[in-house]
Amino acid sequence: LGRPYYGHLEEFHGSPTAFNEADQSRYDRLLALYHDASAGQRPLLIAAQEHVTAVGLVRTRCPGFEPVVDLIIRSAVLSMRTGTPIAVPPLMLHGPPGTGKTHASRQIASALGTEIHAISCSTNSDAQALVVGHPTSWKAARMGQLTEALANGMSAQPVILLDEADKLVTHSSEKPYNTLLAALEPESSRVLLDEFVRVEFDLSGAIFIATANEVAALPDFILDRLLTFFVAPQRGDALLAVTRLIAERLVGELHGGVNVPSDDVLTRAARHNPRRLGKLLRLAFGYAAAGGRAALTIADIVAAEELVRASPQARPIGFLAAHREEGPDRAL
Repeated sequence: LGRPYYGHLEEFHGSPTAFNEADQSRYDRLLALYHDASAGQRPLLIAAQEHVTAVGLVRTRCPGFEPVVDLIIRSAVLSMRTGTPIAVPPLMLHGPPGTGKTHASRQIASALGTEIHAISCSTNSDAQALVVGHPTSWKAARMGQLTEALANGMSAQPVILLDEADKLVTHSSEKPYNTLLAALEPESSRVLLDEFVRVEFDLSGAIFIATANEVAALPDFILDRLLTFFVAPQRGDALLAVTRLIAERLVGELHGGVNVPSDDVLTRAARHNPRRLGKLLRLAFGYAAAGGRAALTIADIVAAEELVRASPQARPIGFLAAHREEGPDRAL
């Protein structure tokens, strides 16, 4: 550390014992980067027909996301015809909770055959640590989550899912969206300097997908850099299709020991948003199994609904339950 490294002229005798924990961590990370099997390079994502076909299937798996999926399809077709990497502008999917925004993002990444790195902005308390990390002078310093994901990944173009970006609130002295801007701005993302290892990373090929419930919470300079799509709650046939997909996935998770529900049962279950449906259907399958049946009935759905809606009754805290007899002063 602190002088040039002469490669094959050097001989490694182990880490100096004088290193503190932060320096040791940085030294080990730099050594891992130096011995990276791909010499710091990751393949770009150049589409083939199989990618176009796979993304096309996402249209049927994610009703209501057709405009977003079509944009990805056009980007894949352009990549295939020109032999250039897929280029997708940073996307913002916003709408009410439970509309499948996160699920659709994962489906798109899977169809493109690339990795997805999901970051929950609502639980992140340090935007700088999220993007570029901290120098070793900081307590508990480490690489940025984005740069470390790229270093540990297999693609130069992963999908970066910024989940609930409208809830990115960190400590009072930080302006979190200013830090995020470095990753979304193409010029700066090409030479994004990780503060911990002091190595530049190229995130310009990453496919950024942000989700939000309320875009009004986001600053204009962030929204200007995002291509925004409103995702409305599914209704009618679209909601029924989503319900069937969730039910089929759950049947697979249960190893086929239960049947895919009939249309009338699915129609009854489709009154609920997709976020609640998985829990509701699993509870309903429990009622069916207890009754010795593999097939759901509407009664199973109704029973599961009652269980979900039931509010817990307040119970006294202590070793003895309260007991009251007749009379104003007869309480134990």
